[in-house]
Order: sequence, then C-alpha cells, then structure tokens
Amino acid sequence: MPSRLSNKAARLIEMPAIPEDVERAIDEGIMVMPSWGPYRVLETAGRISGMELVRCTSVFDDRGHFRPTLDPSVRETVEADQIVLAIGQVPDLSYADRSLRTDRGLIVVDKDTQATNIPGVFAGGDSTAGTASVIEAIAAGRRAATSINSYLRGEGSIDEGRSRRPRLLLDFNGDGLGKTQRAKLSELPPSERSMDVEDARGLDLDLVDMEASRCLNCGCLAVNASDLAPALVALAAKIKTTKRILDAEDFFDAGPVRSTVLDVDELVTEIEIPTPKPTTKQTFLKFRIRNSIDFPIVSVASAISMDGDTVADARIVLGAVAPVPLRAREVEDFLKGKVLNDEIAEAAAAVAVKGASPLSKNEYKIQVARALVKRTILAET
Repeated sequence: MPSRLSNKAARLIEMPAIPEDVERAIDEGIMVMPSWGPYRVLETAGRISGMELVRCTSVFDDRGHFRPTLDPSVRETVEADQIVLAIGQVPDLSYADRSLRTDRGLIVVDKDTQATNIPGVFAGGDSTAGTASVIEAIAAGRRAATSINSYLRGEGSIDEGRSRRPRLLLDFNGDGLGKTQRAKLSELPPSERSMDVEDARGLDLDLVDMEASRCLNCGCLAVNASDLAPALVALAAKIKTTKRILDAEDFFDAGPVRSTVLDVDELVTEIEIPTPKPTTKQTFLKFRIRNSIDFPIVSVASAISMDGDTVADARIVLGAVAPVPLRAREVEDFLKGKVLNDEIAEAAAAVAVKGASPLSKNEYKIQVARALVKRTILAET
C-alpha cells in the first residue's frame, strides 16, 4: 500500500475499498463518486440508458460495522450504456469436481492438515476460509506443504509427526533496529495497464531479502509493554531519559506512522510518579488464564480522586485491548461528579466498551474489559 495517498484519494478513505486500488483508479482517469448508492437501472427503448443513485448518509454504524444508510430523497442520475456490478468477491470453484466437498461456496478442509475429502487433494487460502489476511493464507500453505510432503513420502497419517516437530529458537535480528526505507513496488504507468497483466511488478530476490531483514523476531505474545505501562499511565508518571522527559502516555504511544523511539545513545534513567492525593484510590486488576503467565488477557489500572462522596478526577487505563495502553477518557469524564455505586459502575463499564470493534476471535475481551472496569470503580468504596 502506498505510504501516502493523494489528497483526492485521502478524501475517499471511508469508502470500503483498498486505498491502493482507489489511488490507481484515479490515476487511470476513473471518476469515483463516493457517498452514493445504486437505486435503479434506467432503460430507454429496451436498452440501458443509465442508473439512478441515492445519497449515502453514513457508511458504518455506531459499532463500526459496515452498514450503509441511504436517503432516497436525494438522487443523482448517471448516463451509461453498460453497468458492471462489483460488490464483493467469492471463490470461483467452477473448476472443481462435484465430489469435492464444499460448504457455502468454500472448500471444506481439515483445519490442521488442509486436506480435502479427496485423498491427495489439499487446499488453503480464501477458497477455504473466506476473505482473510495474507499471513493466514501463508500459514495454510505451510500446513498444506507439510501434509503434501508426508502424503507423497507415504508416511502413513499426514498428521503424523506434527506434534513432534522440534521447536527451534528464533534468532534475534539486530539489523531490524535501524531505520530503513520499505521496498517500493515498480508500477506500470496508467497508459500501459490492462486486465491481462498486474499493475505492479513484484520484488526481485535482493529486494525481498532486504525487506525481510527489516523484521525483528516477533515471537513475543504480548500486545503492549507489560503490566507496568497502563499502571504508569494511570499514575500520570513521567519517564526521564538522558535527553528528555516524557509523560508515560506519550512514552508508550504509537500510531500508524509514529512511535516513541529512543535514540541509539539515549537511556531511561528515572521514572517519576507524582504523590497521590490522600483521597485518591489506586487499583490494578488483571485477567489471565494462569497466574504464571505475565501477559494479561485484559488489564485495568486506575487512579480515582474523591471529593467527599463524589469523583473529582479519574484516570482509567486499559491494557491488552490495543497495541498501547488505552486511556478510557469517556469513562473518566462520565465519572466526574458522580457518587460511586453499583449502578454508576455498571454504566461506566458500558461506556468503556462502547464502539469497540474486536477481532473475530477476541469478542470475549469486551465482556472481560467491562467486568474489570466495573470492579475497578467499585474497589474499596
């Protein structure tokens, strides 16, 4: 994906399309009309003459799910003699024999071996799992390759030996610590593009090796900088280095194009935690499967200052729900001036998870986060 889109493409970013594809469409002179939805096809003398569109007022609902809302009172007509529908993608299994078992348009495979119901036939990728990531497709390919190797060698069960495969230690690649530029694909000019060739040429082996060397060993299962990070953010700590002083929230912050990176000769020398007010209660709760595992499923750190029976100020920080400690600012604002009780804690917990969009297998984290926020607020009250 290009590191920076043109201004015009950036304005279309809410449209459910790959930004790279939008950029290329604009380069090729295609007129893009975002925020319009198809209403009806127009005909004149039995032939297509155009399409009537209606205004799309929103693309996503309050939870971030794709759910367009249309306003039929606002319409636009576009002249056309051909209309091509392109509203999604599905695997083309027309080549497959009828004996191949499928379900809802996908090839049915064993999740561990990628074997189909036909002996000696293996499958993976989008044709078996639906739309997913490249990494998932590569993982399926690796499982299939292992199975095919066992099958061709006649080693009995294709699942045999998987659990006995030695676990090799991964080398730490120190070269990945340096700042380098990502490899750029060489693209065909718009005038030379067609349906018969790819718009972008692939990387040669030297560039592939160079790009791979930019990766560190990512075998760590943590999603943030340990339990210490949300606790320090909740306590409004400051991180002192040999060159500067940073708020803990800024120290652990990161985004798509930024992160806090220390210089080669810069070291953390001190952590300063302000003395809390006598009326401040501090809590840290962590949910994990086993006590011996440090990494939390979800954690919550808090510092809540009281003014009599009401909340004067609050800092609520969630851990393991994002790549960085996440300040629950809406919860903090909600609690100010409130008397803490079960009803208020339940309402605050609901605010904490409002609009959360978990990965498909992480939906349970919402309930865990909600429960921990409630317990944090009610602790020692």
